[in-house]
Amino acid sequence: MCVQRLLPLGQSSTPRSPQAFPSTEFPLGSGAQQTPALTTHWLSVLHYCNTNMQVSSYLRRLVLPHLVGPMPLTDPTHGTTMPAPWTRAAMLVRANSLIRGHSGVRWTLVEKIVECIRKGLVPVVPLRGSISASGDLSSLSYVAGMLIGNPAIRVWVLTPPTPLPSLSPGPSHSKITTATGLSPNHLGLAVHPPSPAYLVSPLSDTARSISGTASPATSEIFEPLLSPSTPATSVRDEEDCAKPFATETMANFAHPPLGTTMEEMSAPRALRATGTAPLPLVSKEHLGILNGTAFSAGLASLVVRNTETIGVLGAALTALAVEALNGARGSFDPFVGEARPHVGQIEAAHLIYELLAGSQFAVNHEAEVKIEEDDGVLRQDRYSLRTAPQWLGPQFEELKHAKETVRVEVNSTTDNPLVEPPKTEGADGIIHHAGNFQALAMTVAMDHLRLALAQIGRLMFVQLTEILNPLMNRGLPGNLAGGEAALDFGGKGLDIAAAAYAGELNALGGMNVGVGVVSAEMHNQSLNSLALVSARYTLTALEVSELLAASHIYILCQAVDLRAVRTETARPHGGCAFANAFITSEALDIATRKVTPKILDELDQTTSVALGLRMARVASAGVAPLLEIARFKQVLAQRLEALLTELRCAFMCVPLEEASLPSSSSRLPMFNIPPMGRAPASKYLAPRTRLLYEFVRLDLGISMHGSDNLRKTVYGMRARDQEAQQSWDAAMLEEAGLGKTVDTTHGDKVAMIVEALRDGRIARVVARMCEGIDA
Repeated sequence: MCVQRLLPLGQSSTPRSPQAFPSTEFPLGSGAQQTPALTTHWLSVLHYCNTNMQVSSYLRRLVLPHLVGPMPLTDPTHGTTMPAPWTRAAMLVRANSLIRGHSGVRWTLVEKIVECIRKGLVPVVPLRGSISASGDLSSLSYVAGMLIGNPAIRVWVLTPPTPLPSLSPGPSHSKITTATGLSPNHLGLAVHPPSPAYLVSPLSDTARSISGTASPATSEIFEPLLSPSTPATSVRDEEDCAKPFATETMANFAHPPLGTTMEEMSAPRALRATGTAPLPLVSKEHLGILNGTAFSAGLASLVVRNTETIGVLGAALTALAVEALNGARGSFDPFVGEARPHVGQIEAAHLIYELLAGSQFAVNHEAEVKIEEDDGVLRQDRYSLRTAPQWLGPQFEELKHAKETVRVEVNSTTDNPLVEPPKTEGADGIIHHAGNFQALAMTVAMDHLRLALAQIGRLMFVQLTEILNPLMNRGLPGNLAGGEAALDFGGKGLDIAAAAYAGELNALGGMNVGVGVVSAEMHNQSLNSLALVSARYTLTALEVSELLAASHIYILCQAVDLRAVRTETARPHGGCAFANAFITSEALDIATRKVTPKILDELDQTTSVALGLRMARVASAGVAPLLEIARFKQVLAQRLEALLTELRCAFMCVPLEEASLPSSSSRLPMFNIPPMGRAPASKYLAPRTRLLYEFVRLDLGISMHGSDNLRKTVYGMRARDQEAQQSWDAAMLEEAGLGKTVDTTHGDKVAMIVEALRDGRIARVVARMCEGIDA
């Protein structure tokens, strides 16, 4: 049973009502507004300002009388309550456990839980408070309270999104009301909910995406995530999996789509609003709901599912990193794994080896040379590439173990006492008093999985920092600047952000929740697993890992584009630059044999130098054998400068007339290099790694960064940019925010990749990359 497929993996934030905050009406005329009370911290700050900086006494009289209550330090609702997907997962896991017939409950109770799932009824459950020893008692008690209609229990009613009203004038819509006299929207219900598109949204947020990143690859039905050993063609469609369970009464609440909203109300009102009758519990049913590991196992199942993507993605991004750094495919040769046959290492190496098949950037093997032939360059790839299988292999094994542990748990009976049915007709059953509610198996799995995420993140971080470093990236510009290296900081901000992500992952990965248990319930629950706590921390690690992975994807796409620029420089365009700088065939022969290697080497050593100075130094490197050729240095520097400018324009689709041209390149174009398209590095990449690169460049529309720098019109730095914005209408502003008319920030583009990670689009791309690779 795949418990995740029947769950919406997201929620929308419901702000606390204004009445929840002590507030005051400021005397600001007709536009008076209410603000939450300030904390005592701000009171002390205001006092300091008043006594030391002469703040207005009017301000003091206005504010100080109202400093009576605390301001929340986190989201007032979801900082202290569980997201709806966690609770829905727990409800489904609990129903699946009760179905097994070992809990002494009626079939009606199972049907009632499933009915609530289908109708989008979700009890508001405290985020903390469960020790996962006698099961998740306190958390599951809120599910029981909703089922019986306890008025003290608050419930969210999920509402699928309705189309936004048209901005153009049109006929007004008639008001539709229910039998209670309230409008459906007031009750949190959709009048005509649309057919949902099942997308795996973030496990803690379902705010509708505003980045406009939906791609043609996104189908209405979510394709399941795959392990590297699962052929993509063998996975059944989501609709096909659901058909055997479909009935006419299944409301569209079964799969709330992205953008689902929620309204909070009391349990009796929520049950009435959805036409759900409360269920009085009998016999052992009270304990049957409460005594189990459903919350721990439900959240763990959601975490494991999305962690699979990060694991396989670690290998896929390593393959792209090998290409970006002109690394060796031979590091992943099958013989290496045969010599040290750890299963995970062999699988990781095999996957990377196959992903690199057909790459023009990666070399098959490092050439072996004698000492006297060595020119002092790096012969072996650095550890972040060469030892990636040995690093990822143990994480693959941990992931498989965690997945199997969770699979067993969600298909088990975890309450107490257990009812063993009679083995023969007419015989009596047996009541067993035992401890299947102890959830340490989940704790251990989540602790280990969290460490695995930290280790995968460590690999990504090291690869990212080495690719950005011009001393380590084999000739790429520092910070992967796409524009003028002396004026473009490129990915420096992402380098800093990645360090923050990696640091947090290290802290989370080193946290062993399983050894931190304490005695509870007057020592009755003397051993408790804290499994739900561990699962929560692992989810946090997963979310941080997604941020780091998205940053790495963005950096790698920029790196392979710049590697393609570097490669094109040495192709026929570069040959023309060198050849036309000479007058005689003798000089051309000298350049071919002696000058060209020196020029290419100097290009690699000066990636962070301003363009004009850089090309002067490059030209100087080849001058020594050419002193007899007049004006050679000047001509060569000018042509190299023109070549690199035209290549940048071609790769970033910037017309030459829009580029800020070098003073020495007034005669451009010299080489007539045509635009390279939106995915210019595709032709150099392996067929499999190309899929992820083209998804970012074509489907998400994230182009090579640096075009604004090339134009020297970085948005917001010139007055005329601000003036132009004043004339933009709403549509133009929206297009600008989506990067269609101005080059948006690195953070905005990484956010688009994060969304694609969390809604499953990148998982589908990774599945296609791995399709056909045998396990």
